[in-house]
Amino acid sequence: MRPIITDADTGRELWRVKECAAHCGIKPSTWTTYTAQGRTPAPIAHFDQRTPVWDAAEVKAWHAARPGSPTQLRR
Repeated sequence: MRPIITDADTGRELWRVKECAAHCGIKPSTWTTYTAQGRTPAPIAHFDQRTPVWDAAEVKAWHAARPGSPTQLRR
């Protein structure tokens, strides 16, 4: 089973730190550091007081476009 978080208003899939990091092939701590440095898309909401969430489509687009991304090297 692979449960997902979906925004009830928009139907968008939302990712926590671990899903964002896994998609990008980095450690969750690296994603957190990048976010603190303003190098990732901003979280769009918080699932609870401690869990930021990102729009999965936005993270995918960011990862594909970022310099040095493995997806850019395959083009």
